[in-house]
Amino acid sequence: EDLPRPSISAEPGTVIPLGSHVTFVCRGPVGVHTFRLERESRSLYNDSEDVSQTSPSESEARFRIDSVSEGNAGPYRCVYYKASKWSEQSDYLELLVKGEDVTWPLPQSQF
Repeated sequence: EDLPRPSISAEPGTVIPLGSHVTFVCRGPVGVHTFRLERESRSLYNDSEDVSQTSPSESEARFRIDSVSEGNAGPYRCVYYKASKWSEQSDYLELLVKGEDVTWPLPQSQF
């Protein structure tokens, strides 16, 4: 049968100050073997077999970034592996990284 689509969320949220931490939470049905957190493309991902059952019908894995940088910004999504097949992808979640309010001087014209 078709596997239910996973969901993705971020704690404490999707707008994270530079250098702070964020945890992506991937949720799916029980019996998931591996959760995968994908970046924009399918070729950039982290896998976790550290799956915990959070209710009789749901399991999750958590992916923590200790100190976010500009390079962590962008879309993320989850997939999971269960019963020897991969699920569909979750919706994308867009991570925004907030820098300090710095205004840079305009470059001087070169004559």
